[in-house]
This record gives sequence, structure tokens and C-alpha cells, in this order.
Amino acid sequence: MASHTTEPLTQTDGETTSKVELTPELMTTLSFIDRGCLPNLIDGKTAFIFKIPQEEIDSLKVIKNILFGLECIKRPEFPSVRMYFSLIDKKSKPHRFDYFFSIESDEDMELLQRLKDQDYLDMIFFSDKIECLKRVKISKTDKEKIRSVTDEARG
Repeated sequence: MASHTTEPLTQTDGETTSKVELTPELMTTLSFIDRGCLPNLIDGKTAFIFKIPQEEIDSLKVIKNILFGLECIKRPEFPSVRMYFSLIDKKSKPHRFDYFFSIESDEDMELLQRLKDQDYLDMIFFSDKIECLKRVKISKTDKEKIRSVTDEARG
């Protein structure tokens, strides 16, 4: 199991109102989740939807730092790539999330593969509707880390 250092992502926009529309299937999936993050293909790009209570969204409207990391987990029972985020709010409180991309799922691996070719990652904050969207830059170094972990997972 290879671990990669958590690195900061650079926010490019402040809070923006989203014009993103979520599919009925995705809305159904989100209705079963109390708190967590879920990647999804939106406008041809991988985006992450953070399902959290409204009060948590309110505290994350100003984010001081966004850290992320990746690790390949090659356990026979669930081979996966873990992507984890730590969103640091204006009071320096971390809000942690992770998602496990199944190595055996072509759909999951496609979502992860797309990240290495994107310049930005959209983070959608959702309670019972889309509340706000943050866009963060994916650096060349970040893309290389994603590529490295994806290659390790497939290799």
C-alpha cells in the first residue's frame, strides 16, 4: 500500500452559486447519505459532491485551506484508491471526507482517470439542494500524483 502526502489545493474562485443540475438517480443516491462525499461526472468532468448539514456548509463558505491525498489499497476484499480531503474552515476546524474508488469498477476508475486531465476540480456542497460550488486548481504535481496512484492501482 503506497501512501501519498496530503497536499493543498488552490482555490480559484470564492463562493459561487451553482447552475449545476444533478440527475434524478444522483439525487436518489444522495438522499440515502447523511454525510460524505461522492464523485460524479458533471459536464464531462469529475466533480465531488459533499453532502453535509446546512450548518456545516455555512462554516465552509470560507475555506482557509483544502488538503487532499491519495493512496492505493490493494486488499483482496476491496482493492481501491482512497482519495481523502480535509477542508479547513475559517475557524481552522478541519472537515474530513474520503471516497474509495473501486479498482474493479470501470466507472470508478474512469472518474479517477479524468481527474489527471482536468485543470480544475469542482466541489459541490449539498444539503437538501445545491448550496454552493467551489472550484480548485489541480496542479501539474497533483495530476502526476493522481496518474501515479491510478497506474499503481491498475498495475
